[in-house]
Amino acid sequence: MRRMNQHLIMVLVPLLLHVAAPWCWAGFQEGDNAYRRGDYATAVREWLPLAQQGDVYAQVTLGLMYETGQGVPQDYADALRRYRRAAE
Repeated sequence: MRRMNQHLIMVLVPLLLHVAAPWCWAGFQEGDNAYRRGDYATAVREWLPLAQQGDVYAQVTLGLMYETGQGVPQDYADALRRYRRAAE
């Protein structure tokens, strides 16, 4: 149950921020659209450069994808690194 709550928080916080500050998400939107379509490979291609530039939201969503294995090989260590970078 606790893991599910943590997972929900990691998904909901970026989504709520997305609604609150849409002007910050111009580059993120393409990846979000692809993710919602289930096109995870495109989402990763869109978000990876943003994450490398320090975008917190891209880091969190990529972390979630690595945690769950959506569009990328499941890799808990990579997911944790991305969550930590986002937190910093």
